[in-house]
Amino acid sequence: MHPYLITAKPGWFRRTAAGVRVWTLRLLALLVMTVLGAVVLTVRCARPLINYLATRLIFLELWAAQRLGRPPVSGFVVAGITDEFVAEFHRARQHATAGSPS
Repeated sequence: MHPYLITAKPGWFRRTAAGVRVWTLRLLALLVMTVLGAVVLTVRCARPLINYLATRLIFLELWAAQRLGRPPVSGFVVAGITDEFVAEFHRARQHATAGSPS
């Protein structure tokens, strides 16, 4: 509660409007959290399906590359990304242990 003077106290309309504003923002925040939770749950539940589809698509690409006599493109892309992740991991690990007294 705010220590208002009798003459400075807001009227019932302004107090009601402030209460409505507060509860509207609370409900909006709850709605946002609920939607984000639903999205995260959906993505986590769909992960096995995505992994399966990715594996099938890799086999399909390998089959097509074998039929066409060309090298598979995703192998080169993924190998470069994997090498970069490994290098970044080792750099981060070296910098993390450089200052420790072990």
